[in-house]
Amino acid sequence: MLTSKLSILGAISDNRASNILKSIASADSNSDILITELKLTRKQYYSSMSGLIKAGLVKRQRGRYLLTAFGKVIYSAQKSLEAKIESALNNYWKLKAIDSLEMPSREENDKVISMLIDNQEIKDILIKDLLSSDAVKEKSRDMERTLVTVPNFL
Repeated sequence: MLTSKLSILGAISDNRASNILKSIASADSNSDILITELKLTRKQYYSSMSGLIKAGLVKRQRGRYLLTAFGKVIYSAQKSLEAKIESALNNYWKLKAIDSLEMPSREENDKVISMLIDNQEIKDILIKDLLSSDAVKEKSRDMERTLVTVPNFL
């Protein structure tokens, strides 16, 4: 059975399952140790583990739970996403300030972004977004210039 994006996101968005996935990825622990470390009931542990197994992220081999190759890729993506979210949260109020400003030009907006934001990845995202919205606006203006008005004969 092919796993869907939704089932993967569901499996890793559950806090207990996410903690189990992280613990399996970082150590070669058995279930008793994981249950104790994560302060879970057996039911919570096995229910979460079942979701991880069904999503194809974890397998049981020789009495131990291990990440599958697929699970390793998803875990790596999850770590990357969590780091990006943490970075965005650390810049939350600066991003809100940028949203509240109405800059007359892209150059001024770029300056404000450069002054407020230290994280290069966030800067790149915001500047790329400005460039793409400018391109859409320019294309829209071009289309308006080329439209022919048809007189209304009614």
